[in-house]
Amino acid sequence: MDLDVSYIHQLRQVVALADDGRFTEAIKLAVAFRSEAVRLNGTRSPQAVRWIEAEAHTAYLAGDVLRSSQVWMSAAMVRLARGESGYSAEVEAAVDRAHHQWQQLSDPYDINRLAPELVALRIRVPGRQFGALEAVRRRSEVSVYDTFPMSASYA
Repeated sequence: MDLDVSYIHQLRQVVALADDGRFTEAIKLAVAFRSEAVRLNGTRSPQAVRWIEAEAHTAYLAGDVLRSSQVWMSAAMVRLARGESGYSAEVEAAVDRAHHQWQQLSDPYDINRLAPELVALRIRVPGRQFGALEAVRRRSEVSVYDTFPMSASYA
């Protein structure tokens, strides 16, 4: 994919903000550039996908694992909707990154809220790591019990 000069210039602006620790501003700028890319080129355009991925990576740098996981999943879904194969390097990378960020979540509510979407992606994009789909299923089942622990009186 050819990267045009304006994209590189815009990406440098986002990176500079992130390098300064100004993550909220960096994410807002990436979202604004994505909106512009969608307006000019369409929702599924390569330009829009690049900005979705830039937002996801910036959220990762900011330590916002929930947002990073959600946005990486969006990037994968857009790539799949564009007709890219579930075995393409870019789609696999987006799903793997979403999965990795999801693994970092500690709130059972967030784990279970994102699990169905991640399971759906893992069915379409199994990735190269054996057992990734089952790992999502196991973790989400465990977190259900963390959310609703059984008391001794019900056991």
